[in-house]
Amino acid sequence: MAGQDFKGQVMSRLVGAPVTKWLLLINLAIFVLGFDWTNSGDVSMLTYYGCYVIPWAFEGGQVWRLLSFQFLHGDLGHLFFNMFGLYMFGGMCERILGSRRYVAYYLLCGMAGALFYTLLVLLGWLSSGVLVGASAGIFGILVAMAMRAPDMRVQLLFPPIPMQLRTFALAILGLGVFVVLSSGPNAGGEAGHLGGALMGYLFMRYPRTLDWTELKRGRKKSGKVRKAYEPKLRPRSSVNLDSSEVDRILDKVNKGGMQSLTEEERQTLLRVSRGE
Repeated sequence: MAGQDFKGQVMSRLVGAPVTKWLLLINLAIFVLGFDWTNSGDVSMLTYYGCYVIPWAFEGGQVWRLLSFQFLHGDLGHLFFNMFGLYMFGGMCERILGSRRYVAYYLLCGMAGALFYTLLVLLGWLSSGVLVGASAGIFGILVAMAMRAPDMRVQLLFPPIPMQLRTFALAILGLGVFVVLSSGPNAGGEAGHLGGALMGYLFMRYPRTLDWTELKRGRKKSGKVRKAYEPKLRPRSSVNLDSSEVDRILDKVNKGGMQSLTEEERQTLLRVSRGE
């Protein structure tokens, strides 16, 4: 898929999105390091110690797998489509949420994908297997963008059909539900997608649940922890925006990057991301 109004400004999607840049680089670097250059068919050490397998994660106490599996990919096609989705929507999502909220949002959606998959396995709906990939976090990003900019136009790569982002998100999530219910191909992966999407919906529906990411902490010379900083002056009233105004600003970001926004528009996006 591709943004319909994207006018050749290749780098504008990543302007003001340092976390998205690092996620792209880390995923690519890990794939290169773990690639089977000898064509021996052996599983790399990175995959062996990082993939998500339910008994290893819980009975073996290897809970880091809830995070590490998100940076592993089965093959080049798997990596490409996940990174393409992250590139298309990650930067915009990061600018809306703010980098701190965004990194927590992304990783927690990924973890939710693994946990939802685990739940379905424990219920006997799916068989246990190996889970890898960034898809759950990316589906969380997709849901965030579909909720913040539902009328944004996107165009599929194959076939090249333009549609609203909301329509695309509902279609791809509906396909995931069908695959899981029918125990179709990659049902475990689709369960992960749905778990990430569900967590993303809950975070966007209740944005205050991520307020902890904005806490600023410091230490005095004595080593004691100071209280979390809170500004003394707060706005007397929250801003009530209709979705058309938010859509207009997001469309402007999509066309010209964050540098094209006025200071007032930047503040508007910040207030929306905080749910004010």
